[in-house]
Amino acid sequence: MKIKLNIFNKNFINNDKNKKFKNSYIYTIIIILIFSLINTYIIFNQESKIIKKTELKVGDIVHQDIVIQKDLTIEDKEATQKKLEEVKSRVIPIYEKHNIEDTVFLRIEDWFNYINQNKILKNNKISERLKEIKEKFKIEISKEEFRFILKKSLFKRINNQLIRNILKKIYSKGVILSKSTAKKSKNNEIIIVKDNREKIINLNDIYEIQDIENQLIELLKRLNFNEKEIKISLKILKNFIDINLSFSPGLTQERLSKELSQVNPVVIKLKKGKIILRKGDEVRKDDIKILRLISKEEEIQEQKISQAYLIFIVIFMIILLIHRLYLKWEIGGINKRKIFFITLFTLTISILFYRITIFLTPLVLKNISISFNYTQSSLCYILPFGMGALVFAFIYNLQSSYIFAIMNSIFGGLICNWNSYIMVYIFITTIIAVIGLEYYGREKRSSIFRVSILWLLPANIIMILLITITQNIFTFSIIFFNILMGIFSAILSPILANFIIPTWESLFNLITDLKLNELTNLNLPIFREMAEKAPGTYHHSQMVASLAEEAANDLKLPPLMLRAMALYHDIGKIEHPELFTENSSIYPNIHESLSPVESSKQIISHIKIGLEKAESIGLPDFIRQAIEQHHGTKLVRYFFNKAREELNGKEEINEEDFRYNGKKPQNIENAIIMLADQIEAASKSISNPSNEDIENVIKKIININIEEDQFSDCEGLTFKALNIISLSFKRKLISIYHHRISYPGIDFKENEEENKSNDKDNKEKL
Repeated sequence: MKIKLNIFNKNFINNDKNKKFKNSYIYTIIIILIFSLINTYIIFNQESKIIKKTELKVGDIVHQDIVIQKDLTIEDKEATQKKLEEVKSRVIPIYEKHNIEDTVFLRIEDWFNYINQNKILKNNKISERLKEIKEKFKIEISKEEFRFILKKSLFKRINNQLIRNILKKIYSKGVILSKSTAKKSKNNEIIIVKDNREKIINLNDIYEIQDIENQLIELLKRLNFNEKEIKISLKILKNFIDINLSFSPGLTQERLSKELSQVNPVVIKLKKGKIILRKGDEVRKDDIKILRLISKEEEIQEQKISQAYLIFIVIFMIILLIHRLYLKWEIGGINKRKIFFITLFTLTISILFYRITIFLTPLVLKNISISFNYTQSSLCYILPFGMGALVFAFIYNLQSSYIFAIMNSIFGGLICNWNSYIMVYIFITTIIAVIGLEYYGREKRSSIFRVSILWLLPANIIMILLITITQNIFTFSIIFFNILMGIFSAILSPILANFIIPTWESLFNLITDLKLNELTNLNLPIFREMAEKAPGTYHHSQMVASLAEEAANDLKLPPLMLRAMALYHDIGKIEHPELFTENSSIYPNIHESLSPVESSKQIISHIKIGLEKAESIGLPDFIRQAIEQHHGTKLVRYFFNKAREELNGKEEINEEDFRYNGKKPQNIENAIIMLADQIEAASKSISNPSNEDIENVIKKIININIEEDQFSDCEGLTFKALNIISLSFKRKLISIYHHRISYPGIDFKENEEENKSNDKDNKEKL
């Protein structure tokens, strides 16, 4: 036996359905185009001209007032650059001082010891010595020079200690290669760093290599060296002299960067309505500068006209991609069929609120007495970016909220002039808000405010701090303003979200966890009426709900949804509870006075009555479907068999008189309700059921429904799913009917035979 699923149905793929699919795809593309155009129009804002175009030169007379048409903050890049250059010129180059004296003195001493041990040698021996000198001291001299050094005993005549004293004095001040090429400040100063200590000195107070050579020449002259002796001796000694001050590009650049970071940009704030030049004024050089800066800003804004096309393409492709993802991925939960349209509407409303906020915020700031220092991008931090994310997270699950957060961050960055920092800010903060709502749950709208205060607000502040301090130029006043905007955003977002959520619930007939909690509240009048009039049905519905919830958890379906479907599936029995055996403990058996056909019609009527009752109290569609589909097109088998026994083949029985006229289960959720309803009733017909009895009942019920083709229209039901449902029901029923220890001295079986008389009636559920 096999279940006839849609995928195996030969009629599933035909020309009519292909045509329907194509039409549906065309409608989807049209909807995406419409929403893309709407969002492009909202995001793209062609600014009005700041000033009317005019051609003026220094000395011209203004013929009409030149007025600023909107608030404007522009940076005077020339003035800012001038300030930066001034800072650069004030930064003193940094040199590191190295301890090389001991090394230099040791090499000189080694040289003196070596050369003074040599005597006049033969030519072949001299060549060996010269090679040895080159390898050991890195000195190259000729044979004649070597003979001359040995013959004149030059380094026996030079006082080693005098050389050390000269070098020690020089190295204490510092030695560089050349003063003429050295980097220095405009005041001819440098900073010397040694052992993390800094010292500012004048370049003239240190030495260069040439100074050392000059002092050595003076020393040799005092020692009565002739010109040739001085030349050869100096040639040798120069090899031991080195600099101990070296310019540090890294430390200097670090000092320069630190100084530059403290330079604030030179900005010019122009308020709407400000008169730049009055009629009759003579144009000055400073006026031309202001007009030139404004013209540059105009040119930048004029470039945005072409960006409208790019914005449209970006939005269209993103929405199209999201639509494909929604088709491929099983996300969205209860409202998954409406997720794409909810996404579009929520995004559009969000962008509209962003645009309104951007428009109103400068007006509010202009009309308050407090003056703030802020940049144009600072205004983006007040936008209620968390609003749409909170709405989506409350209606849908974590995965679909992530997708919305990505789209929201991209569109938010677009509305803030393609600001990548804002995109990152929106994405991270909205993801944190979504995770927070998942943590607190969706059962109460108060969770939205808790998330906004305890999760979104700190995330806003931290991200604003991180983004602001990473900018090249910032001030503490700008940081304060940005944080203030972030606080307002965190306050505004939940207020707007709480306004939109009930609107969306009503407009799109959405079912949220909060709505499901309200629907499954057993204190509702419908359940109190059921408990009073049909206590057996009331208990049966709760048992079915328990089974359905267990299966839903195992199949990763919404358990609250299945619980609601189960609790309401038999509300049609409230009107005539006496017709149903589960209520036989308080009502007499009315079927004894009715024919099997009449009894069957009365039993079947509870579907129609249930649908009418669901309509009257405004139950959502998925509950009405559960009422209509939980018996499918099955036979009321007990009364069908009873009719056959009574007629004993004398008359033909119309099977349709005994068959439910509802729909077969259309999805896996309704299949679960059908099976849970039958299995719960059947399990009651067994006295003290064992684990094996429970397993047999479950298998038999499932097989009967397969044989009767009740799952042929069921979407999403597979053999694997049926196996999971079976195991879930078995586990739950075993926990309900598990054996307990006997109570000594009490016999509970006295009325066992009497109780068995009602077991037969329960078979109608099959």
